[in-house]
Amino acid sequence: MLFSKRSRVGFREVAKVGLASVSLLAFSVPLLAQTGQTAPAQSGTVRVSVAAGSLENGLLSLARQANLHLLYPSSLTAQKQTSGLNGSFSSREAVARLLAGTGLTYSFSGANTVTISDRVSGAHSPAATDGSLVLNVINVTGGAGNPADEPYVTPGSSAYISQQSIERFRGTSPADIFRGTPGVLSGESRNGAAVDINIRGMQGMGRVNVTVDGATNSTTVYQGYQGVGNRTYIDPDLIGGIKIEKGPSSAPGGGIGGSVSMSTISADDILDDGKSFGVRLKGGAGTNSSESPVRGDAGGIVFYPASFATHPRSSPKGLDRPAFLEPTRGYGSVAAAGRGENFEVVAAYAARKSGNYYAGANGPSARSSGNLGPGEICAEYPGYGKFCYPYSTYYKNLGLTAYRAGEKVLNSSSDTKSWLAKGKFAFAEDHNLELSYTGFRSEHGEARASSMVGPGYQPTQSWLSTASTDSGTARYRWKPSDNDHIDLRANMFVSSAALRNPTNAGFSDTKPLGLPNPVRTRVLVGSDTLMWGGDITNTSRFHSSVGDLSCDYGASYLDEDAEPTRFTRILEKPFGPRNGTRKEAAAFVKSEWSPTDWMTFDGGLRYQAYATQDRSDLSDTPVKSYPGQTDRRSGSGVVPSFGVEVTPLDGVQLFGRYTEGLRMPSLTESASIGYTFVMAGLRPERAHNWEFGVNVDRNGLISADDEFRLKAAFFDNTVKDYVSRQMRLINYEGSLWTGLFTENIYAAKFQGIELSGRYGKGGFSAEFGANYYTDVSFCPTADTCNNRSLYADYATNQVPPQYSLSLTLSQQLFDDRLTVGGRVVHTGPRTIGHDNGIGGAAPFIAQVKWEPYTLVDVFAEYKINDNVTANFRVENLTDQYYVDPLGLGEMPGPGRTAWAGLTAKF
Repeated sequence: MLFSKRSRVGFREVAKVGLASVSLLAFSVPLLAQTGQTAPAQSGTVRVSVAAGSLENGLLSLARQANLHLLYPSSLTAQKQTSGLNGSFSSREAVARLLAGTGLTYSFSGANTVTISDRVSGAHSPAATDGSLVLNVINVTGGAGNPADEPYVTPGSSAYISQQSIERFRGTSPADIFRGTPGVLSGESRNGAAVDINIRGMQGMGRVNVTVDGATNSTTVYQGYQGVGNRTYIDPDLIGGIKIEKGPSSAPGGGIGGSVSMSTISADDILDDGKSFGVRLKGGAGTNSSESPVRGDAGGIVFYPASFATHPRSSPKGLDRPAFLEPTRGYGSVAAAGRGENFEVVAAYAARKSGNYYAGANGPSARSSGNLGPGEICAEYPGYGKFCYPYSTYYKNLGLTAYRAGEKVLNSSSDTKSWLAKGKFAFAEDHNLELSYTGFRSEHGEARASSMVGPGYQPTQSWLSTASTDSGTARYRWKPSDNDHIDLRANMFVSSAALRNPTNAGFSDTKPLGLPNPVRTRVLVGSDTLMWGGDITNTSRFHSSVGDLSCDYGASYLDEDAEPTRFTRILEKPFGPRNGTRKEAAAFVKSEWSPTDWMTFDGGLRYQAYATQDRSDLSDTPVKSYPGQTDRRSGSGVVPSFGVEVTPLDGVQLFGRYTEGLRMPSLTESASIGYTFVMAGLRPERAHNWEFGVNVDRNGLISADDEFRLKAAFFDNTVKDYVSRQMRLINYEGSLWTGLFTENIYAAKFQGIELSGRYGKGGFSAEFGANYYTDVSFCPTADTCNNRSLYADYATNQVPPQYSLSLTLSQQLFDDRLTVGGRVVHTGPRTIGHDNGIGGAAPFIAQVKWEPYTLVDVFAEYKINDNVTANFRVENLTDQYYVDPLGLGEMPGPGRTAWAGLTAKF
């Protein structure tokens, strides 16, 4: 174990992680330790926007956007002009088009290095006193294009989270890496050790597509009366970057709300320049946690009133918070990479272990109210109505949750291990293949959300849950250098997810099955999900006197099979996990036409179809006998998109888009689960998304050596036929019953504005982001739109804050050896309230409360030498007590936490 009884890190365990990884590397070294040159860059494309004008400025802009190293004599570009460039091109195409008509030529001497010279004699190449050529150097480091700059030249809303940002603001939970990204949050941040991405209010049921190296492992977890959680398991320690697209897309892999595409680390993250083999080691320790208590230990203050009590009932445990700098958890990883002339390979292993964390001590913390009696406490019981109970004396917590200031938060521990193996191979001419495998194992704290809300809730430690995922991907590309009509990409993936959580059954249920008493021994139930699919896309480019035209066209397929484990159907019925299959296919085409170098039009069509089969039967849930329930469902539809972008000034891009998107009902929505009926004729959701915005990508704004990036956008997304869960009275076999129905409502609407940007000069950098929702509403019918979530709907706890603000500052010092910085993130109030039940009763799904809060994180990085870097960071510097938005249960976030670590590269 990583913890001793005194809650200190067992560094021996961290060492074990390193030794295990080194053993893996020892096996890999003979295969990788070959002398070779940098693998040639793939014939990928990058979107660039270069205004007509000075060739010098144009080359600078192209180098930044396409991530090229440009070399040319200092006087070569003097007085020369370019007609500009706008669209998606390979690096070679972009350079050739930018130099067209200038009398200059170019040659590639490496993957990203380009030498520009005079086409005739090189007479413009002045010599230095030693006879060598004097060259200008435009050097932008990285891979094939700087992804951090892509959002600022993309005509639509997007964002990018770099590996550097992930490391500086890693947080305690995987969901923390998305904090500060405008319009993007994760639900269930503190329960379950996974992410559930929300983009502009759209969340769950496949509304946001999340992939890692092109594979998805998303699954659904039942959370009692609080609804369902949608889980994707990731390990941020092996993530190299995250691309986020907001809103629907006609491309493969796009969700109706957007997509999150994560890439694992690559050889560029491990190898120093010029090396063909290298190893990266990371290790460190953190604070503000302690060993998880035994199952059944209680914490917090009991909300539920008791007439015999004269003081709040509270747990004597949980207030033993360690000292600020006392190490109580640890992490370690090892990664190796090799690169040859036609290949590169990566292998990595990471482990991280943490006990239950402690909440902050400042802000709206839990506190005793004193005696509030006499009075009445009312509660609603589904199907029975509202009941009130008189109490002569009672106490309650006036804070946000049952937890007290600085208290240990139960069921927040995690113990994760993950591994990665990937390779890129160039074979024949213009052919590239990338293979990848990722594995993830987790044992973590988790509690059913319905047990973490309400006046009777007292935190209790549960048995630990487990998650196991494996994913494999294959991505192929063929782009002949002499054929603009072929740019073929084919991708395939397969992934499996096995989720296990403690059963809610009693010994009377487990004993007949030969299972132990679940109170004394952990008995796990859960589900297994297998997903596989692929897509194929080709891009054809045409050049004519009326402009440039490119066409993307292709198809995709997804297959999902989910089923409960052997005993789960018996122990958890009628609330067991999904049991069925789902298949979805799509075909798409999108064209982009640039009649001039400053204007581009695009338009597309996308066709989708799906089919589901529910394998559950009457023994799983009684609703199978209700009229209209069916085991098979299917549907299809076509959606269009179109847009325009204009570049009126160098580095300024205006864009407008209208995009429709379809989301076919998920397996959870299509199948009968618990006491939830599925309405006949359930239709796909159809999004109507308008977006208008501006991108600014300028250098030399204030001084000659500064950089300025800005993206501002307005969006209006109306989702017709939004799939919602509603409660209503039904007539079943002559009797009235209260039932839950999955059905389409008229629409859900999300409207707002977003702003993001970056300014840099020398070693100073400032990044900022903001978003504000001008309208969020749900419409059961066309005439009944209200600014509140619907009674019993899953979206009750998926409505984002009305606004959020973030600012990140950093400064490099001492010849760039030291970098210091920090980030401030402010989260605003809930955008809308909730709908009440009949007679004003509380909502069926409890709305988890949060209050506006501000978090401050700081970091420092010091490069000890060329191989070793030390880092130190403090999260939640002011030790705020807060509750994350979009949670299904009442759990405060972690308080002030310090992390220290070392990174070594050899």
